[in-house]
Amino acid sequence: MRKRSLLAAAVAAACFAGGAHATNWFQLQGTEPNGTASPYHLFGFIQPTYQDSGGTAVSGLQGAAAPFNGAVPKFNEVAPQDTSMSSFNMLRARIGVRGTVLPISNKIDYFIMAEFGNNNFTYGNGSYTPRLTDASVTFNEIPGMRVRVGLFKTPGPEEDLQGIPDFNYINFTNVSAQLIQNQFIGTNLAVAETGVSGAYAVQAAPTDAGRDQGIQLFDWFNNGPWQFAYAAMIGNGAPLYANAQSNSASYYGRIQESYIFHHSKGPHQAGITAWVWDHLGHQDLDVSTAGTTTGGFTRQSYTFKRYGLGAQYRSGFMTPGAVRVTGELMRGTGWILAPAAFAAPYGTTGGCVVGSPLCNETLYPGANNAAVGGYVETGVFVTKHLDLEARYDQYNRMTNNPGLERIFKTTTLGVQYYISPMARVTLNYAINRIDVPHLSDVTGAGGQANASAIASAKDDTIALQTTLIF
Repeated sequence: MRKRSLLAAAVAAACFAGGAHATNWFQLQGTEPNGTASPYHLFGFIQPTYQDSGGTAVSGLQGAAAPFNGAVPKFNEVAPQDTSMSSFNMLRARIGVRGTVLPISNKIDYFIMAEFGNNNFTYGNGSYTPRLTDASVTFNEIPGMRVRVGLFKTPGPEEDLQGIPDFNYINFTNVSAQLIQNQFIGTNLAVAETGVSGAYAVQAAPTDAGRDQGIQLFDWFNNGPWQFAYAAMIGNGAPLYANAQSNSASYYGRIQESYIFHHSKGPHQAGITAWVWDHLGHQDLDVSTAGTTTGGFTRQSYTFKRYGLGAQYRSGFMTPGAVRVTGELMRGTGWILAPAAFAAPYGTTGGCVVGSPLCNETLYPGANNAAVGGYVETGVFVTKHLDLEARYDQYNRMTNNPGLERIFKTTTLGVQYYISPMARVTLNYAINRIDVPHLSDVTGAGGQANASAIASAKDDTIALQTTLIF
């Protein structure tokens, strides 16, 4: 019974949101292990975290932005509250139950989990609310096509899809945080930006944490050391726990091929895996026709796309000399969000004032808008317990518009000490940079000076985290 409980705990831990390595997450997150399934198993994890984001204030701002001189931009403060440069925080605290609906059927599995941590999933628009992250049922009756329904992770990029045992870094990459983890738009009317065609000041709801509500068809097939896996999903494409403007269905898909070493399995599977994924979504936007939040509005529907590919190599886990290398490229068109540096974006028209909850994001919803990003990372166990990490990630936002394009670059150096597979301490130092690649194309009074001042204020980040899985 003790061995069975440990195995179930290890498999359950694989379902938590995390970091940067490929394995068969469709199997680990959507089904129970053969031969060890039980009617229920309680599991969870906590991640107390300390982070220092620098706290450097901006100087040299001109024109309408001049009142923000001396203010600390939000990217130099600790998320999600963005009110202090350094803070202790219970970043994640999740508890769940999973199992097989015995004695009704040994081919129907379920998974339920709730989040009590303080992060961009539970905190939004000034309030904190614990929420369900997962609530799904999987039917395994049809050979070659398992069916999962409910709320769960979408089949997207590796960084969103994988589980906590492989979350080797404390913070997500820039491209995942800004482009992939969708922020829906609140019910307040969007207000057109002054002098920027097709840009709107909006209120964003909490992120979707890589999840949606819908139905997914998936399965995997083994042929010797080779394994092919697929998943296709139709989801609501709507906020999980926040009011927002109406949205239409979203479509998700992912396929992957693995060559597995030494018959390994589970969240730390050794081998080589390559994958491709795609997401097609639709969202509506209520645009103020009078330039204020109290005027009339028109509802406009927009389409956006996200897609990418990646690969990963891993030779082992908690073994001296074990190495992993991962890389992933992601691209998006339409519906590009740009978080405001301060409480409100510049250049907005009436009804959008500093501190207004309406004006915390700038949205570029047109289909011609584009962004691209990715990461490469590696790690090596120098001893059984000590793992050294390095990751470089880059996100090029609004590549279709030279004056608006910004490039976010981060090099993260990390050390992890594994007390056991279920407990570790992680230390990260992130070297951050924001580039304005086409400064001469930035327009508006003081625009070039302001763009340079804000970009140069970006600080490095240091973070310390303890992960305990039970």
